[in-house]
Formats: sequence, structure tokens, C-alpha cells
Amino acid sequence: MFDPRLMVYLAAAAAALVAGLLLTPVVRRLAHAWGFVDCPGGRKTQVAPIALGGGAAVFGALLVGCLAAALLGLASGYTVWTADDAPKLAILLVACIAVVLLGLIDDRVHIRGRYKLLGQLAIAGIIVVAGARIEKFMVFGQLIELQSFAIPLTLFWLLGTMNAINLIDGIDGLAGSVGTVLCLTIAAITAWQGNVSETVILLSLAGAQLGFLRYNFAPASIYLGDAGSMLIGLVIGAVAVHTSVKASAALALAVPVAVWSIPILDSAAAILRRKLTGRSLFTPDRGHLHHSLLVRGWSVRQAALFIVLICATTCLSAVLSVIWRNEFIALVTVVAVLVFLIFTRTFGHIEFALLRDRVRFPVFFRDARDNADSSLSRTTCIRLQGSREWDKLWAAIIESADTYRLTRLKLSLSIPALHEAFFATWETSARELKQHAEDRGWRLVHPLIVDNESVGMLEIAGVSLDGSTLAQVIPVLEFLEPIEEDIRQIREHIRLDRDAVKTGQSQISLRAVRPDGKPEGTPTVPSFAPETVLRG
Repeated sequence: MFDPRLMVYLAAAAAALVAGLLLTPVVRRLAHAWGFVDCPGGRKTQVAPIALGGGAAVFGALLVGCLAAALLGLASGYTVWTADDAPKLAILLVACIAVVLLGLIDDRVHIRGRYKLLGQLAIAGIIVVAGARIEKFMVFGQLIELQSFAIPLTLFWLLGTMNAINLIDGIDGLAGSVGTVLCLTIAAITAWQGNVSETVILLSLAGAQLGFLRYNFAPASIYLGDAGSMLIGLVIGAVAVHTSVKASAALALAVPVAVWSIPILDSAAAILRRKLTGRSLFTPDRGHLHHSLLVRGWSVRQAALFIVLICATTCLSAVLSVIWRNEFIALVTVVAVLVFLIFTRTFGHIEFALLRDRVRFPVFFRDARDNADSSLSRTTCIRLQGSREWDKLWAAIIESADTYRLTRLKLSLSIPALHEAFFATWETSARELKQHAEDRGWRLVHPLIVDNESVGMLEIAGVSLDGSTLAQVIPVLEFLEPIEEDIRQIREHIRLDRDAVKTGQSQISLRAVRPDGKPEGTPTVPSFAPETVLRG
């Protein structure tokens, strides 16, 4: 006999798909009429304004899909939404409306990261207060009862899912494609477990995204925006929480890890990269997985399809783990994908190198190491992105470190317009300077500014053996002064060469600046702005 649930599922997906196809052009037209567009310039590489507000179209299509499933259920005498589902659906609806509004406001006025995070926390709190909490999960057959940690872990989970999709939304069609794969994966799991209402919601969201992708895949005519990416993450995360509450047995931790492995990897790498290079966690950069693929010469479509493929691989392993009740399938697949990305230097190798350097000499071993071998200075030099030879500049800077009695140097460069990023640190080997660093040390934080745009930071620490900090710092500033004229010239070259840079044909190369201020080669060095913070 034909299963009525299948008809409900098909109706939800099909209705949302058609609604997405019809609503998206309407939203796009309204966005252009109201000036709600993403304009070229800065980090934006499109050549014309692109409509925003795609999240509103996806949300509308999601509602249409759920409504169609409910109406079909009523017509056929099959109950899709039970009385127990009503409070849960009402709370989820309120949270979705709130996250779409928050995202639309952010797309319009660009809310600061900390305030947007507070808004997300409040929205996640609505769901948690309503009773949706992750109470337990299974790890290698061991049941973990969260008890008092249930609320904070559920909040962390919902914040993570909202931001994971948001962070990967960097190229046309990527967030919607990955979101569709995630929805279909969890829908397969919820359908296998017999959770009809959750399956309908996920299939409706998958259909809505597929309809939207017709206009969002490269070249996109409308963007998903924060409203759409956060909506997708919130719905998937909330449905997963509700499913864990309804499940009779705890869900194996490996399953959500496998489903979210690629967004988690991309988000964790971004956090690690920014933290280890001393930048704010809210600072955007071009170090995400899709950026790494584009720099390798891949097209936007190729990059999006590759990421969707590896995401589908880990998601399939999650489904098989549930069906065969073997979480090792998911874990082995995730590890294999991670190892593949790192060792083929596709993604993650930069963050791995940064982490390896940081933990190579733990803080509590540092004094013993220094005493054992004080003849070796410690230096790290990592090209985070791009092809320019910033290490020559770095070599020129540290060449004069002993002359000015410097103890530490850290250079962090980020030039998204050129797809360039560089990070380096240096620590002196002179025992005498280290001994006086505590009582006679000084530290200088020097922003790198180009045409009123920050491109990095240089941190310098040294020792004033004669007791005059100012007398020690002035020569250092004089040493940096010749570089300022270099960057002004290079910035002009960058403007003239911008089109060539985008096609990978830039002719700009690097010049190292010697301690005496004399150049070597052709310049491409960042400027040192006079905004110096001195700390004794």
C-alpha cells in the first residue's frame, strides 16, 4: 500500500521549489527598486550591484512548502502536525522571523559582529527556553548525560549552526548548495526515525533553496545574504535539537559531526587562523575553503561543486552510520576527508602549520629551552595566501633587529583585494636582552595603513638598556620611515594593475628594504602609518 508520508514529503519539497522559483525574482525586483543591493568595491569583486534579500524569498518558500504538506495531509486524512507539534512550530516560526529580520538589518547597515552575536544568542535563547535542549548523546557506545550543561551546549550548538552556514557564504551558490545537502541528509535521518514534522520542514527548506539556486548559482543575480544563511543554519540546528529530544535513544555524536564537518572545518580554521595571527575573530579574510580553491585557479562553479561533493561524502557517511548503527563509518570518512585536504595542501595546511609552530615549544618549556640553547633565535614565516615574496621584506626587517636591541617582532599582513596575506614572528636569541625584558622592555604596536585602509599590523618589542625608552624607539621609527614612500607608489601600481590581479596576471613584485633604507628590487611593501601605540 502507498505510504501517505511519501506524498506529504513530495508535496512539501515540490511546493517549496516552485515557490522559490516564483518568489525569488519578485524579491530581486523589489531589492533593486528599494536600493537594497550589494555594490562593488572593497572586498566585493562583482562588476555590478547584486540584489540582497534572498533569505526572505527562501523563508517565504519554506512556509509555502510546510503549508502545502499540511493541506495535503488534511485532504488525505493524514495528520502531519500533531497537537504536540504546535508549541514547537510556533516558537520555531518566531525564531525564524527574528533571524530573518536580524539578517536583513545586517545586510543593510552591517551590524558589528558582537551585536549580531548578541542577537543570535537571544534568538537561540527563545528556542532553548521553550524546552528544546540537547540532553544526551552517545560517544563510542557510552551515554553522556549533559544535565546542567544541556542549556549552554544547546545555545552553543545553535550559534554554531547559524554562523557555520554564514561563514561559508562567500561565492555564488555555495551556501544554498551546502544547505540543501545538509537538509536532505538530516531529512533522510528524521524520515528513517519516523519524525514526519521534522522531515517536512527540512524538505521544504531544501526545496526552497533549490528554487533560489536557480538565480543564485554563478553568475548570481541575487544573494542569499545573512538573512538566508542564518535562517538555514537556525532551522537545521533547531530541527536537529527537536529530533534529539524526540528520539528514544541518544544520537551518536559522530552523526552531527559528519553532517557539519565541512562547515565546522571552515569555521574552525577561520577562528584558529585569526586567533593565532592576532586578528579579531570578526575580521573577514580570504582564507576560507572556497578562497583557497579560487586562488588555485578554479572557477566559482568548480569550487562550489567541489565543496558540495566533499560535503555530500561526509553527509552520506552520517546516513550510513545511522542506518547501520556504526559511528565509525562517519568518523573514518571525516578524518579521511580532513587528511586529504591538508596533505594535498587544498585547505587547512596553513592553519595546521600555525598551530604546529605554536605548540612546538609550549610556554612552560620556554625558559628551559632558552637556557639550554640561547644561540638560536626563533622565527616563523608563513604565507597565508597569495604568491608575493613577503619573506624578503621580513628578512630585511629582522636583519636590523639586533642593531636596535629588539626582542620580539610580529608582522601580520592582510590585503584581500590582492588575495595576499602573510604572517611572521621572530624572537631574539640574546640572553642579555631577555634578562632585561621585564624591567626595561618596551612594546610598540604599529598599524599598517594604505589609503586609509588597514592592511596589517607590525608589533615590535625591545629593551632600553640606557633607561631611555623614547631614545630607543625614535631610531626604530626612523628605520621604518623609508617604507612609507614605497607603499604610496605601490598602491598606485595596484590601482593600475587591479584587473590584471583579478586574472592572475599581475606584474607587481617585491622589494626588500634594507636596514639602511636602500631598496632591493621592485617595490611591493606595505606602509607604516604614524598611528603608533607606545607601551612602556
